[in-house]
Amino acid sequence: MYTIGVFATARSLRNILRIDSELRSQCNVTYLPYTSLEHLCYLFEQNADRFDGYLFGGLYPYRTVQHKFGPLHKPHAYFTVSDRDYYQVIARMLVQNPTLDFRRVYFDRPEIPVDFRSVFGREDAPLLGSASIDWQQVDDWYPSLKEYYLNLWNSGKVDLLVTRFGSLEDYFTQNHIRHEFLFASPESMIETFNGLVTQINTSAVHDSAACLALIASPQPLTEAQWAALGARLEACNKQFGMPFLIYERGQHYELTTNISVLKELSRQYTTCPVTAFLEAGVDFPVCTGWGCANNVIDAHRNAQRAEKEALLTKGSAAFIVTEDNGIIGPLSSVRRIQYTDAPDPQITRLSEQMGVSALYLSKIFSVLNQKGGDTLSAEELAFYLSITTRSASRILSKLVERGGATVQYNRQLNLRGRPAKIYKITLRRQAAEAALPTPPGVRP
Repeated sequence: MYTIGVFATARSLRNILRIDSELRSQCNVTYLPYTSLEHLCYLFEQNADRFDGYLFGGLYPYRTVQHKFGPLHKPHAYFTVSDRDYYQVIARMLVQNPTLDFRRVYFDRPEIPVDFRSVFGREDAPLLGSASIDWQQVDDWYPSLKEYYLNLWNSGKVDLLVTRFGSLEDYFTQNHIRHEFLFASPESMIETFNGLVTQINTSAVHDSAACLALIASPQPLTEAQWAALGARLEACNKQFGMPFLIYERGQHYELTTNISVLKELSRQYTTCPVTAFLEAGVDFPVCTGWGCANNVIDAHRNAQRAEKEALLTKGSAAFIVTEDNGIIGPLSSVRRIQYTDAPDPQITRLSEQMGVSALYLSKIFSVLNQKGGDTLSAEELAFYLSITTRSASRILSKLVERGGATVQYNRQLNLRGRPAKIYKITLRRQAAEAALPTPPGVRP
């Protein structure tokens, strides 16, 4: 069985123990309660090598350890409060006090969006805020945090504080601050735990079924935008049950999982909910390149190829390069086609004859298969290949010159202007005349 270390405050640990039997049914679990951030870092440093993975009681102990020791290179996850957990707390509070005025109830701002408006029907309830934490002073941010809550309480605007900082229980009691604690529900914690087990399983079979994603933007990002992308990526991982290991690699974020997870997540390589989730939370385009292979090195190389294709679109996009060198993308788009950039003697010979790159020929074959016919206009080709109409016209004109296409007819789109040319692609006939087998991706 796998071994997992759980780092949490004593107050959080009491909540986590509600799923102790579930944890122990799948793993050997060691609980490591800490009394201060210094104690947390000490416990992690002394025990990290003992475990196959780590669970943290919340985002803040996780960030504390990450700030102190850098990126964690073993599978890890942290418990967080989901939207349904907020709803459960609100429902309990309403049952206990039906007259409670939520305009005077403070909630820590949720990591995962919560639709408070659908509950209260107004914008001013409840009060939402975020205690700012200076991670450069990671060993000493508790004093400023305590001051934040004390000032908030003393302002007279709040009758109840609802917070995730279980470690402040004694402080709130000493200062007579009325409070409720937000803890992840057993259902949310089990989802996080199962996600961690998935990560460990992924890590265990990583070399035999590797899948990597490289995530970047086609435009230069500021430091704040880069941090926002990282935070959004963490939220995305949580949203999908923590199926990824996340690393920061230079100008990219890197995700690691296995092929079976990607197939399920992408609905057999047709969509990319990760890119959609990231794009919805930032103000810049996001590109994702997925690479699959039987080993990490080839998976990373394929991810680079996929990312290159995604970046060429100039906007948000996702591509996959599969273990058999198939390129699929853009995902979640009507432009999605499947082609290859791997060397192929048949495509290479046609490329030399036509004066058109082998990659473009491979894409043209895929577009024809996608359309279910053998005709193309320059506008259609430009649409599928994400190139200009002028570039598409040049490619089609070369095919006409070399016998790989004919102008079948002109279609008058309106009563004015020049008619659009429709090209009939005859590359299959060209291949037959050259006594070549039908190229891959071309229907005989």
